[in-house]
Amino acid sequence: MANDKDDGDTGGSAYERPSKLAPPPDLGEPPHGLHRLGPAACVDSGTRARLFADPESGFRHRISTAGIFIRHRQFVGQRAHAEPSPPRSADPLLSEASGTVMAVTSWLRSEGVDVRGRPDIRRCDGGMSHLTYRLRYDAHDLVLRRPLPRQGGLQRMRREFALQAALRPHCPVADMVRLCADQAIVGTPFYVMRHVPGLVPRRRSFGGIALSAGDARQVCINLLEQMIALHRIDPRSLASQDLTLAPSSASHLRKLLFHWLSRHARLKTWNGSDLRPIGQWLIDHVPEQRHAALLHNDWRLDNIVFDAARPTRIRAVLDWEFASVGDPLMDLGILLSYWIEPGDNFVMRRYQWQPSHLPGMLGREELLDRYLSATARSAKDWAFYRIFGLFRYLLTLQELHHRHAVQGGEEKEFFRGIWVLTHYIHWKCRGLMRHA
Repeated sequence: MANDKDDGDTGGSAYERPSKLAPPPDLGEPPHGLHRLGPAACVDSGTRARLFADPESGFRHRISTAGIFIRHRQFVGQRAHAEPSPPRSADPLLSEASGTVMAVTSWLRSEGVDVRGRPDIRRCDGGMSHLTYRLRYDAHDLVLRRPLPRQGGLQRMRREFALQAALRPHCPVADMVRLCADQAIVGTPFYVMRHVPGLVPRRRSFGGIALSAGDARQVCINLLEQMIALHRIDPRSLASQDLTLAPSSASHLRKLLFHWLSRHARLKTWNGSDLRPIGQWLIDHVPEQRHAALLHNDWRLDNIVFDAARPTRIRAVLDWEFASVGDPLMDLGILLSYWIEPGDNFVMRRYQWQPSHLPGMLGREELLDRYLSATARSAKDWAFYRIFGLFRYLLTLQELHHRHAVQGGEEKEFFRGIWVLTHYIHWKCRGLMRHA
């Protein structure tokens, strides 16, 4: 995975990208003294605690039932600096006085794109790992994507642009227009693509329409089949000067896990879960990497544009910044880590990211069975990839909590109590590890 030495990023379209940290040393097998990352989190097996999240105050009270007793401990150590996204009022692309939009317009015209006048511009909701804007000109409907301020990202932008351009004959993606390396125009590199009209599901709504149970079921089937189609593309056929897709290996996956754990150590707060035991378990149980496929690494309903006239039809897959090569069960593990069912714990439902709870949607077990059947894969290594997906989700939640609740981001109220969810998922992971 590989963007400006930032290949350990765990965020996604609904999540913020964390601060940029140096990658771990190039280790094959972990050196002596680094393999064990510390004692397990403190657990009182005689006390079972459920955490109740209050949307307003974040944490309210505890009662007995969910699996672990949380002992608050102050974490002492260096904190990573994560650059918050600019407030909308201070965003130069949204300010008429800054002239930034006209600079973009002039640049597009210099690149042969016939745009005229000042576009109607707004910042798109949902995607927060990059800043995304819709620019509507008289004859062109465009989308501009750029990294967060002061995070560089030219290699990342170039890679994402090249990947989608190469994928377009094989997979439904937006039509790429131009890539800009000049940071003087908007303050960062950026690229422009064509807007794809349609429905983008959000946390509890399928793009604002009511799906029938039959359509909801077909949405799930099409989502899974499109992911399988992606995994059947030969990554070597997409390679170009601007796009290098390194083959996966067990050693690379261990390095990635070490890198994620370094982020966890820098961002951990006193009320957060200690994820080192889970990360250590994953490092110790990395399966042999026999399958190499192109991975999206953030495959979710809210990263898909569906056809407004035929809501089960996929028009485009968005947000490719985390794409890599690896075992396709990674994509499935990540998908199911976000997948909420009606019978799930209320904390999971409180912080759901996609409307997978709607009547007719397939459950996690049925999605898994369908995937394994369609790909003729064995379930032998599934426990690892299920825990891997949840571990990545936990790291993303930690980064979101830091960016919004600690640093005062735009979603502060929503993420203020999200650490409650991390404790619940942490307890769930520990149970999966015991039975793996």
